[in-house]
Amino acid sequence: MSTRARPMVLDNGTSAHADAVASRATRDRVRAVIITILSECGVLTDEEIIDQYSQRAGSHPLVPVVTPQRIRTARASLVRDGLVRDSHAIGFSRLGNRATVWTLA
Repeated sequence: MSTRARPMVLDNGTSAHADAVASRATRDRVRAVIITILSECGVLTDEEIIDQYSQRAGSHPLVPVVTPQRIRTARASLVRDGLVRDSHAIGFSRLGNRATVWTLA
């Protein structure tokens, strides 16, 4: 799991541009929702966090509708800030691949 603070080297600028145009309020709100999800649900993979987030975005006006990548980016920033960490539990994706399971720090 990489927690790099800059876009990938092969990125043609789309990730950096998307981050630049996302409002600070939206980024902060997505981070807050992720913290709420992890505090209510316990340990979750990124896919599970995205599923929980998507359910709330469709039913709660204060949860902004964002892409799965924006949710993963927000979760990664929470890891960098020391608010979320790898739980060291074994998790799996829908495809059966190993996945990191995240928890509040």
